This record gives sequence, C-alpha cells and structure tokens, in this order.
Amino acid sequence: MGIFQKGKEYLQQRFLDGSKHIELRKLLWVSFTLTSVVATLLMGISFYYRFAAQSAQTTWEGNDTRIEDAAEQVTAHFRNMIKVSDTLYYRVIKGTDLQQDTISDDFRLIYEMNKDNVESIALFSIDGNLICATPNSHLRPNFSLQKEAWYGSALDTEENIRFGAPRVSRVFRAEGDGYTRVIPMSRMVQLTMGDQTKRGVLLINLRYDVLQDMLENVMVGEESYVYLAGENGNLLYHPMQDQIAAGTMKEETLPLLMSSLEGDVQAKPYTFLHKTIGYTGWHMVGVSKGDTPSLHNWKTRSFILFLLAFFLNAMMLINFYVSRKVTEPMHRLEGAVKRIQAGDLNTKIQASGVYEIQNLSNAIEEMERNLKQLMEDIVQEHEAKRKSDLMVLQNQINPHFLYNTLDVIVWMIENEKSGDAVKAVTALARFFRISLSRGKTVIPVSDEVEHVRNYLMIQEMRFKNKFTYAFDVKEETKQLGTVKLILQPLVENAIYHAMEFMDDDGELTVKAYLEGEELVLSVTDNGCGMTQERAAALLRGDFVQTGKGSGVGLRNVQERIQLVFGEKYGLRILSEPDEGTCIEIHIPAISYEEMKERGMVS
Repeated sequence: MGIFQKGKEYLQQRFLDGSKHIELRKLLWVSFTLTSVVATLLMGISFYYRFAAQSAQTTWEGNDTRIEDAAEQVTAHFRNMIKVSDTLYYRVIKGTDLQQDTISDDFRLIYEMNKDNVESIALFSIDGNLICATPNSHLRPNFSLQKEAWYGSALDTEENIRFGAPRVSRVFRAEGDGYTRVIPMSRMVQLTMGDQTKRGVLLINLRYDVLQDMLENVMVGEESYVYLAGENGNLLYHPMQDQIAAGTMKEETLPLLMSSLEGDVQAKPYTFLHKTIGYTGWHMVGVSKGDTPSLHNWKTRSFILFLLAFFLNAMMLINFYVSRKVTEPMHRLEGAVKRIQAGDLNTKIQASGVYEIQNLSNAIEEMERNLKQLMEDIVQEHEAKRKSDLMVLQNQINPHFLYNTLDVIVWMIENEKSGDAVKAVTALARFFRISLSRGKTVIPVSDEVEHVRNYLMIQEMRFKNKFTYAFDVKEETKQLGTVKLILQPLVENAIYHAMEFMDDDGELTVKAYLEGEELVLSVTDNGCGMTQERAAALLRGDFVQTGKGSGVGLRNVQERIQLVFGEKYGLRILSEPDEGTCIEIHIPAISYEEMKERGMVS
C-alpha cells in the first residue's frame, strides 16, 4: 500500500503544479489514459491465471446482458412505431372527414419525420381501395388486399396493432421494380365518410434493415449469434437465413426453444439465451457453442472482489479529483453566462480552472463589458437621434405666417383700429408662447387647442368673412398629453387649400374626444375635398402642395407623432371630392402627468 500511496501523492502534486497551464484536452487524455493503463496492468497481472477459467462464464453473463439490451431496444423500437401509428390514427385519420379533407400532407410529414424507420405508410378502405399512401402510391399489378396476411390480422381485433412476419413488400411498385423486405404493422381503423363511419386498415411497413442492424453483432464469441422466432416457431430473422432457405443449414436450437419457452437453457453442445419481444410475442434467441463453467472457489471470488474494490476505490479518487477540478469552473462559468443571457450585465465572472476555461472566462467578461457599453451607447444615440429628428421636424414651420400677421397688425394701426391690433398682438403672443413651450415636445391637449384657437383668431382677422370655425373639445381630453403643433398645420392646410375656391361660406371644426383607448383630434372642413389616392400620397409625402401654407405638411405631423408614440399611431384622412375633408389624429390616451413620469416630456 506504501507504493500506491506514494504514487497517489506524486500524481496529486504533479496535477497541482501543471493544472494552471495544461490544456483541457491534454489533461483529460493524460488522466484517462493513465487510469486505463494502470487499470489494464493491474487487472491483467492479477487476473491472468485466474480469469482464464472464468471467461466462458463472463461471456455468458455479458451475452445475457446484451440479449436483454437488444430485446429492450427492439421492444422500444416497436413501441415508437406504435406511437407513430397512434398519431396517424387518433390525430390525423379519426378527426378527418375523408370526403371533404385530404390527409396526404399529414401522412407525408409523419413519414418524413420517421423515414429512417418506416418504408411506407398506406390507408385502405375495407373494400380494398387505396385512400392515401406515402411516399409511393402506385400499387403493384394484380395486388389484392384480401390476400394479404396483415389485412386479415388487422381485422381480427379492433383498435389493436398487429405485427406481421418480415416479408418482401408486394404492395407498391418500387423503382426499377425492385423488392424490399419490410415488417408490416397494421391495425383496423374507423374512417369518417361524410355522415357515415366505415372500417379501414392502416398499414405501416417498417424497414427490415433497421431490425437487422439491431440484431447484428449482439453476442460475443466466434460461434455466437442471435435469431428471431415467431410465436409458432417460424424463423423471422437469422444471420444465416440464406443458408437455411437453401437447406444447407438447420437451426438445431429451435426445437429446444419451443419445448422450454421460460428461462435460459443449456444443452450440449449449445447454450442459448431466450428473451420475449414486447407487443409481438416474438422470441429473441442468442446461441453460443461450448460449456459454461462457473466459479466455485470462494477464495478466488474473494480475491476478485478485493481487487475490484481496490481498483474502484482508486478510480473513484482519481476521477473525483479530475472531475471536480475540471467541472467546477465550468459550472460557475455556465451560471454566469446564464445570468448574462437573462440580461444581468453586472455579472462577475471568476477566471479559474484549466487554461482554456480561464481564457474563456476572460473573453466572456470582456464581451460582457463591451456589450454593456455598446447597449448604453446605442440607447444614448437612439434617444439623441429621436430628439434631434423631432426638433428638426418641429422647427420646419415657415416664418411667413409671422410676417403676414405683422403686416396685418401694421395695417390695423395705420387705420386706427387699435382694438383689433391689440387683439391680434395678444393672440400672436399666446400663439408663440405655446409654440415655444420652453422647448417641450409634448404638451397638454388644452394648450394645443388654445394654440389653434389663437391661430384661428389671427387668420379670421386676415380673411374677413371667408370662413367660420368652431371647437368641440371634450372635458376628459383636456389633461391628456399630445405632441406639440400637430393641429395647427392641419388647420392651416384647411384654410389655404380646402377653402381655396370658396367665398364666404367656409366652415371649419376642431374636435377632441376619446375613442376606446385612443385620443382622437380631428379637423373637419367643407372644402373641395380630395381623392383617396391624393390623401395617401399626402401621408407618404409624395404629393407636393403648391400655393400658400406653412410647408410643414401632413407627412411632417405623421412623422412627429410616430417618433413619440410609435408607428401604429398617426393620421387618417377621410375625404371625398366636393364633400369636404376630415383629418383625424390618433394617439394613445395618456395623461400629461403620466407622460412626465415616463420621461416623455422633454
């Protein structure tokens, strides 16, 4: 034990010295190679003389495990195929009226998902008509459904799935008129035909080569093999099936199997293992030749148990140390990455473990810092661009209105209409007070309406008797928030364009009301109207208006609204030629105070 203890201490010291710089691949390779070499040497030297006599027993036990695993694998394969059949029946066929709907796409989808195990899928009516098949729907000439064994087997019991013996497929024409061995899996199903329910048969041909691959090389030994037999003793699969069919070989263990179906049988010169395949009643038989000696010496057993316990203890110590050294940093790194993925960009990453994990930790930490900085830069850049775009659009109001209004005020003063001049100056001052609004882009609806009211007062003085206006502002809308200067361009367009050819009967109405969760601001005139094509062009900015006006345009208002509230909000134009125009502004109904709390007022 002293040598082993020293070896253990040496390995631990070497690992501690080199683990900080050794690569993960080399660490695992060296550790597992060293373990394998030590285990092989110990087991080889210790068991060489004692294990030779026990090889047959070990082979027997190994083959028993392999046969059991192979039987479970085949059973699991058939279980999965039963699930495919259930899916086709209960989710596709049973809920479909075959007179009105087609199930071809569903059949094709399920086939594509299982084509590694399924050769073909077909659905027949009780009278032999093919309803649906995939991937091939061309029946072989002279095919008769009633002559097929799987058809009669399916009709024996309703709802049950039956597996037929492997056979050459004779249902569909193959490319080049070839033949393929399949395992037919069939069941009787209920078909819905309009208001009638008829019986039918669902056939799934399973690929025989899949079963063949499962049963090849199951057992160990030069003269060992596995075969399948049916409930009646008929051979379903045999590695020497061609020789048996040709009569050059006979399976001599088959009578023994049929005489003793329970347990495992030893009858010189054969030893064979027997397992039953679930869902089918088939028998899997593993055959090997030769005696099967067993251990009778308790000293040998004790020695083997001692060596195994020592070997397992050493393996557990080494593997525990290696696994802990390798996996702990990886687990910590995985947890940190998950927190970063969840959005926590303040996660602290501890760089520890082997060389690759340390480099990976440092790289992820650097990526986290860069990502955090990049997100902050993007947010700041987006906010700055949004504010810049909003101010650019808002500042596009043409100063001609100011010049024209000042001209009117000068004319009033020169004509000694001081009262009208005071009224005009007061309206102009209020107009620009709200226009400026201390640089804010969002104001209460009451301020926006007051701004338009002052604008209309000034325009009414300029255009005497040309139009009348009215306001219909609901009380519940006055303290809601809205983008500044979105009503005035609409009113200006109505005055300069909608009423261009009217003398003194122009009418203009400004409204504010709630419509569900939205605030609606509208400007309605009885002017010349427009076509829907022209209205759509105005919103796109494709139509250039001529003549007088602010030049801001409907597209400007649309863009400013969407910059603040999103693309689902904006303008709607309701107009017909010679019938007037109504332009509606739709924005979310949010109070001005709530907008300030959200930081939307800036």
